[in-house]
Amino acid sequence: MKKVLPVILFFLACGSFYSQVHDSLKVEQEILYDEAQGLVPLEFDAEKIAGYRDQKEFEYLESVENDSWWTRFKRWVSSKYHEFLNWLFGDYDPGTALSFFINILPFILLLILSGLIIWLFSRLNPGAKILSSPKESEVFLSEEEDLVRHEDLAALISIAVKEGSYRLAVRYYYLNELRKLDELHHITYEYQKTNKDYFDEIKNKGIRKHFSEITKLYEFIWYGSFAVSESDYRYIEKGFLRMEQVLNSKSHE
Repeated sequence: MKKVLPVILFFLACGSFYSQVHDSLKVEQEILYDEAQGLVPLEFDAEKIAGYRDQKEFEYLESVENDSWWTRFKRWVSSKYHEFLNWLFGDYDPGTALSFFINILPFILLLILSGLIIWLFSRLNPGAKILSSPKESEVFLSEEEDLVRHEDLAALISIAVKEGSYRLAVRYYYLNELRKLDELHHITYEYQKTNKDYFDEIKNKGIRKHFSEITKLYEFIWYGSFAVSESDYRYIEKGFLRMEQVLNSKSHE
C-alpha cells in the first residue's frame, strides 16, 4: 500500500501539468461590436420610388380576378366531362393507348360536330332560300290560273255536275266567266287580282250588275264552304246563264 500511494500522486501531478500547458497554448479570440455612435440614417429618394412603382417590371403583387360566368361554365363542363370519362373508362394509367385516345377524344367529337353542321347547311341551304325571290302562290298557279288559261272549263262543269260536285261546278262556272270577260277585254285577268278589282275594271253597267250577282253567289258558296244540293245549283246556274247572255250580246255589238 505504501508503494501504491507515491504512484498515484505522481500521475495526479502530471495531469495538472498537462492541463496548464494545454491552456497556455489556447488562442484567445476578440469579440468586436458595432459602434452605436456617429451613425447617419440612409435617406431614399421618394420621387424615384414613385417612378419605380409606375413601372410594370417592379410590380410584384399579383391581382386575383374574379371568375366570370364563362370561366365557371367551362370549369363545370370540364368537371362533368372528366366524371363521364371516369364512369365510362374507369381509372387508367397515363401514357397508355387508352390515355392517348381519351386526350384526343374532344378533338374527334369537335370534328364530327363540325362535319354535321356543314352537312346540314349544305342540305338546307338557308342562304339560297333567303336570297332567292319569293315564290308565287302555288294555289293560284296550279289551280285558278291554269284552269282559266288552259283547261276546258265547260267540260269540267259537265263532269262536276255528273259526279254531284255542285260546289266545284260553281267554281268552274265563275272562272269561265272571268275567262270570257278577259277575252272580250272587259277585264285584264291576273291571278293576284281580287274580284273587286275585276268589278272596278268593268265599264259596262249591265255587265257590272250581273257580275256583281254571280260574284256574291260564288263567294257565298265557295268561300263559305257550304254544301250545295242539285236544286241549289240549278238556281245558281240561272245567274251564270244570264251573265253569259249579256256577254254574248255585247260580243256581237
